[in-house]
Amino acid sequence: MDSLTEKELFQSILEAQMQIQNNIYPEIRVLSQEQQMLVNTRAMIHEVIEVERELNWKHWKKKVPVNYDRVKEEVVDEFIFLMNQINICGMDAEELFDRTLKKMDMNINRVLNGY
Repeated sequence: MDSLTEKELFQSILEAQMQIQNNIYPEIRVLSQEQQMLVNTRAMIHEVIEVERELNWKHWKKKVPVNYDRVKEEVVDEFIFLMNQINICGMDAEELFDRTLKKMDMNINRVLNGY
């Protein structure tokens, strides 16, 4: 198999996630686009909280060693719900890449211009 470009690789995991969603959670597809976005937004929020729980966020408590394998698992969960959002919006890897680069440029310009 030929080596995939980064965009092709990302597109392939977006498509794989869409296939999983369609096969395992077909009931979500009957919801409106907005409702699907809300379901996944709420799921992402809770995954972010799960990452936070793995970290020493309570500055007043004794620190414990961070289990970065657990952190990585939770980050992947966040990413899965983000891929759902990308798919629900109808973006492909190319559009996501282009929009991300534009937004990065905008953010850099904001910082350089005292935003």
